[in-house]
Amino acid sequence: MTTLLRPALGITRQFSLLVLASAVSAGAETAAFTLSKINYARVVPGLDYAHVRETNQPLSIHIARLERGRKDLQMLTSLGQGRIYGLAPLSRQVTAVPRSLGKPVVAINGDFFEIRPGPYQGDPEGLHILHGEVVSAPNDKAFWIDPDGEPHIGIVYSRFEILWPDQRRSRFALNQPPRPHSATLFTAAFGDTTHATNSTELVLEPLLENSLPSFRLAETYRVRVSETRSEGNTTLASNRWVLTLTDSATTNLASLKPGDTLTLTTATSANIPNPVTAIGGGPILLRDGVAQPWPARKSLTDYLQPRHPRTAVGYNEHFIYFIAVDGRQRELSAGISFVELTSLLKQIGCTEALNLDGGGSTTFWLNGKVLNSPSDKRERHIANALIIVQQPK
Repeated sequence: MTTLLRPALGITRQFSLLVLASAVSAGAETAAFTLSKINYARVVPGLDYAHVRETNQPLSIHIARLERGRKDLQMLTSLGQGRIYGLAPLSRQVTAVPRSLGKPVVAINGDFFEIRPGPYQGDPEGLHILHGEVVSAPNDKAFWIDPDGEPHIGIVYSRFEILWPDQRRSRFALNQPPRPHSATLFTAAFGDTTHATNSTELVLEPLLENSLPSFRLAETYRVRVSETRSEGNTTLASNRWVLTLTDSATTNLASLKPGDTLTLTTATSANIPNPVTAIGGGPILLRDGVAQPWPARKSLTDYLQPRHPRTAVGYNEHFIYFIAVDGRQRELSAGISFVELTSLLKQIGCTEALNLDGGGSTTFWLNGKVLNSPSDKRERHIANALIIVQQPK
């Protein structure tokens, strides 16, 4: 059991939160809370922590605040088993961070993911960039850090494309369950094999170099077809990629032979060249300090009423924030709705904010301990995480 009801810093933060009556139209902003001034405790230079407790309307809120521009504190992501396939608790993912990258000081759970047991368990729903390498393609909303260390939140879609020897073009997905009539590229970041069945697979190797470069956005890669396999489930390795083709997508193989060259491009719907860190999520809660419209496909009741554990990342011109709100625990914390979370984030100081996976996945780790109380009564095995590390001196 990793549940802690008080911060490891030994300081209890009590705040009075007043829940206001709400009556909003879709997309309208409503104040759900009024917060007293938050008093942060210093964790390390440049990083502060606060624990917000309220008892009349039980809530337990954990907040980490990172000063932007700190060169000694960097943000990175993790994967459950160090690859797409597989899950692990947040605390285990943190301890697996290589010491060469720094000492982890705070972490939260990340994107929504394939949780059902099976060959693709752990597949994130959206963009994931691990140590500068794209391991999951963009598929809607995301948070990313650019090469200058600046945070961004936006909507990005994959426009990944294959140019075949006969000059035909087709789209491809990345490290995910192959869909009917589609092409999916697998890299070593996925796991040991593609796990694909009922498909034809092309083994792709470097055209000239001894190894393949890191897979990044806004790049062009030329690769050589070294083998065509009809069995599927091809072994993955660092010096080759595997292109899985299903159903009608195999028509591109009609004139293809070993030694032919394919050109892969990794364009996206938005210009986000070479992010060093990225993770998917949604919905976007704040843009330029304004609460974002609720999607039309969702009902107003969905936006206002359901209170669940929530995790979010946000920022303003001075700070980046990690936020985790416990829920589904009557005495400790009732949870929070999206409209309440949006109001909370704005009052904390965020001008931009993105919701991440919540519910039983909500986990907040600080200085070696899980500080929140996961609603499953234990840490859930999750796909990925956002981590702040302190650089070695």
